[in-house]
Amino acid sequence: RVTMVREARRDTRDCIKCHLGGPPLPGVSGRVDDRDNRRKPNLVGYEKLPPQLEKGTPTWKFVDRLKQSTGMKVLLKGIVTEEDAALAVEHGVDGLFVSNHGGRAENSRRATIVSLPEVVKGTAGKIPVICDGGFRRGTDVFKALALGATAAGIGRPYIWGLGAFGQEGVEAVLAIMHKEFELTMKQSGVTALSQIAMRHIAPA
Repeated sequence: RVTMVREARRDTRDCIKCHLGGPPLPGVSGRVDDRDNRRKPNLVGYEKLPPQLEKGTPTWKFVDRLKQSTGMKVLLKGIVTEEDAALAVEHGVDGLFVSNHGGRAENSRRATIVSLPEVVKGTAGKIPVICDGGFRRGTDVFKALALGATAAGIGRPYIWGLGAFGQEGVEAVLAIMHKEFELTMKQSGVTALSQIAMRHIAPA
């Protein structure tokens, strides 16, 4: 990935105290790579199996089978259009994740926040819609809820907190986002989540 190359470590000195066997090699092949299994010791020692070929894009028949085979809730991740959202409701899906999988697996090049309103429209309010993708601040969460999301998914911020300070770091990140979100609500004059609406969004 371009970003990975761009942000690669520029200090090429071999610090064996920090990185036993040399510097880490993230994303060498785009999947778990034996050349860097020292970073994933839980994978070391397992029998090597041939790679699984792509199974193809799941169909709505697959979703039907999934629904029939479990009593659990079934949520689909990666829905970005009104049409697919409506089909998901037709097939009994219990909720949707508006996601472009980090921009790697969906080719429209649209941000998830741009796709969100039409997905919400496609569900007609019948199932929850969760949006992820680049949520970094409380204002981002507010915008997602204003555009109709039931909730917003965050990933990297609390992973950064975990990497920096463990559990306390995760709690600090969540506290910061919560405080920012609460402040945004106050500045927008709303006192309940149900009051957050499209009127609070100004088009770019």
